[in-house]
Amino acid sequence: MNSPLIKEWTATHRENFGKNPIVWQHSMHESGLFTDEKLIELIEKHPRDLADFCTMDKNAEDMASWRGGDPGNHSGAELLKAVRSGHLWINLRKTFNIYPEYATLLQTVTDEMKAATPNFSAVSMMGGLLISSPSAGVPYHIDRSDVMLWHIRGRKRVWIYPMDDQTLPESEVEEILLHEHNDDVPYDKSFDDKAVVYDLEPGQAASWPLHSPHRVLNLGEMCVSLTVEYSPFSAVMQNGAQITNGILRRRLGLNPQIEKQGRLSRFIRFAVSRVLRKMTLVKAKTAHESGYLFSVDPEAATAVRELKQQKHAA
Repeated sequence: MNSPLIKEWTATHRENFGKNPIVWQHSMHESGLFTDEKLIELIEKHPRDLADFCTMDKNAEDMASWRGGDPGNHSGAELLKAVRSGHLWINLRKTFNIYPEYATLLQTVTDEMKAATPNFSAVSMMGGLLISSPSAGVPYHIDRSDVMLWHIRGRKRVWIYPMDDQTLPESEVEEILLHEHNDDVPYDKSFDDKAVVYDLEPGQAASWPLHSPHRVLNLGEMCVSLTVEYSPFSAVMQNGAQITNGILRRRLGLNPQIEKQGRLSRFIRFAVSRVLRKMTLVKAKTAHESGYLFSVDPEAATAVRELKQQKHAA
């Protein structure tokens, strides 16, 4: 694409990026890289160890019902049919890092964000392609890295919540950072009164501050989005500091507060977290430790066939 991807970026966007939820306009959906034919090709050839096939209970409000499934030997066309008619969520991780056409888009995103926001920087940038059913949603959770959601097809609603002692106690963030592959945060419907809500259309993108709780619900259409996970050093340092804080809270009964810790204190705690990782005080689990809980069945009503026994990934 010769025209800029970012179609709208004001002084207000620049001032609030990374500090508050914002939405802006883009032209990525006009690239021709997200047609059914292109999606089928990507699903077909993408490495299975970089693909997540998930489902969730309808109307679930927390991550307890979120579970991974086995796509089997179905073709890309069959799996896209299953998404369109069923209740599935697919994440093709690193799509925008692996394939040249999509990597070019991610590089353009990086270059334009740097030009639009002088303080934008990232230690790493990872672009995954999300393809999800008309009824699919992602329950209340947080992400460990900063995130931008570039919406491409369909309509989806995003609730973004403030970070306070009610919606996101600091100890909960620490718990998530201490245990990989767990991003569940306790949720109560009353939190919605505090949320910023966006109904995203194709050609809109959104971002929010690091660790902001959020949830997503598709609005009756199959959805396609690019999710950009990026980690500026400030986020890497904060995560490390909160890992150290979490261990101090749990092992020594202290009550550290990240917002009261300046840059030097955070850096020291970040450095300590590296040592603690080597001491195995930070637990890690593999993504498929719990095994597959369902298999994809394009002919089933929800395209999901629950497994009687867990089938562990090879």
